[in-house]
Amino acid sequence: MTQRVRIFAAAGFVAVLALGGGFLLLGGQSSTPAAVKQIKPLHPVKHQVRKSARKKARKTTHAVRRAPKKKRAPAAAVIDGMPAAVAVALRSSPVVVVALYAPDSDIDRLATAEAQQGAELAGAAFVALDVTSERVAAPLTSLLTGGATAADRVLDDPAVLVFQSPRTLFVRLSGWTDRDTVAQAAANAAGAQ
Repeated sequence: MTQRVRIFAAAGFVAVLALGGGFLLLGGQSSTPAAVKQIKPLHPVKHQVRKSARKKARKTTHAVRRAPKKKRAPAAAVIDGMPAAVAVALRSSPVVVVALYAPDSDIDRLATAEAQQGAELAGAAFVALDVTSERVAAPLTSLLTGGATAADRVLDDPAVLVFQSPRTLFVRLSGWTDRDTVAQAAANAAGAQ
């Protein structure tokens, strides 16, 4: 063996010994934590409760029996093939502005507020509908199946639908629409009757 091979072998042996010793040192520690000292208060305080307070506490712990609540029948989601809110609004107003929105969208909130203000400017009824709700989306989708193009048959948000009484879709405005445009569409719907 040459001198160089002996030096490498000795260095490797020393490295193995160092690693083995390190593992023994690290592995030899106990895994139980040191006992925690309990701290005692300097001045123990004993809380005393007056007898009247105890009696009052006993009186208030009695369960109050209430009559069972009557279950109301769920409101109809669809009236005359339309979402119930739109059908009810069309009974009281000749023109209804419907804003379609998704609840988690800031742009949809702004568009809904613009549509509501436009409806107020035109004197039309206003209804906001959440397109993520199946109770709303199903009747609206079936109502829009007669659209001229495939895009007219898809619910998107934000969008504004203007209905004339009894249940005619006058115009559909997709995307963000300002209050003046909504007011003009509602006024046109009222004038076309």
